Amino acid sequence: MKTTKSQKAIYIIISVLIAVVFWLYVDNTGTNERDIRLSNVPITFVGEEDELADRGLMLVSGDDTTIDLRLRGRRQVISRINRNNIRIEVDVSNIVSTGSHTLNYTIIYPSNVSASSVTVVSASLYTVTVEVGELHSKTIDIVTDINGSVAEGYMLHECTVTPETLVISGTEEDIAAVDHALVKVSLHNATTSYSEYLSYTLVDEQGTAIDNPRLRCSEDKVRVEIPVVTLKEVPISVDFIESGGSRKENISYTISPETITISGEESTLNEIESIALDPIDLSQVMGDDTLEFEVSIPGGCTNESGTNTVEVAISFLDMQTATYECSNISFVNAPSGYTPTAVTQSLSVTLRGKEEDLQNITAQNIRIVVDLSDMSSASGTYTAKARVYVDGSEDVGAIGTYQVGYRLQRG
Repeated sequence: MKTTKSQKAIYIIISVLIAVVFWLYVDNTGTNERDIRLSNVPITFVGEEDELADRGLMLVSGDDTTIDLRLRGRRQVISRINRNNIRIEVDVSNIVSTGSHTLNYTIIYPSNVSASSVTVVSASLYTVTVEVGELHSKTIDIVTDINGSVAEGYMLHECTVTPETLVISGTEEDIAAVDHALVKVSLHNATTSYSEYLSYTLVDEQGTAIDNPRLRCSEDKVRVEIPVVTLKEVPISVDFIESGGSRKENISYTISPETITISGEESTLNEIESIALDPIDLSQVMGDDTLEFEVSIPGGCTNESGTNTVEVAISFLDMQTATYECSNISFVNAPSGYTPTAVTQSLSVTLRGKEEDLQNITAQNIRIVVDLSDMSSASGTYTAKARVYVDGSEDVGAIGTYQVGYRLQRG
């Protein structure tokens, strides 16, 4: 009997279906098993970082043990297992003493693999032996090594590291070898502040790196912050309070230093053209003198010059002084209903001016005036600051301060 093409196609389809069903049957009944070999599978020690450390203990050997495994199971199960998704765990949380301890381990399979579906055909080790010793700790400093530079017109401020120290733990011998932790920072024409979490290297007293996996540290990384600020050199300025014989044109002066370097936000610095000292009342400068001033730094800025004071040296140009006895004392702005009378009858007044101008001044040109507008309005005897006027010359004036005693009476 001759077979048609359509019948052949049907036979082929039926054969394929039978083969698939047979393959699934074999696979699910366990007759299609296969092996897998996993080499150098590392061990995770459960309880090492907490329970064991809390007892002052640590693993000093055996913690780097690896195990070779030969596993068997159905093909579709074994295909889900590899060295990266299988774990071997050893529980050390029940160890309470130093010495050698032999422990069992547990194989942890991927979540989609049941332990009952896998058979351990062989293993390079069936138990794990560890050596337990005392855990010692010490605190070490963190040292920063900054390489590189900042751009022109910028400056590094002090570097800060958080935390400032580390606690390292290990055997007494291992921690004794460590002197400090070293953090290296590289900058290149920096214009902005630096802030990063960085790794560090444990080093000995000679600066040699120590690579000891048994050492434990309280932090994996530390935060390094280095402020980078903008610099500006600004001039120092000073204003003068002038009066007769004490005008800016009568003096020469120098400021030392003439400029000061400050740092801060660029927008703030752009608004600062100079730093002004407190005004100098020239009538209170008795002669050639050098005055010292505290520098007032604008808010948001820092003085980078290393000095907080400025000196102003003043010299009077061709100026003379003369002293006069003056008794022309008067009062203004007395409290309503009160009459002041001078207790001080006369004052020695020192005038300054050019020699030819002073020669034209007599005691009759000098007036002493006391302003009582801010004084007490009760009867009694008081002292008040007086102002000296020189009539007939704008180029001669009194220097120094003057006080007048007076009595205030009602009526």
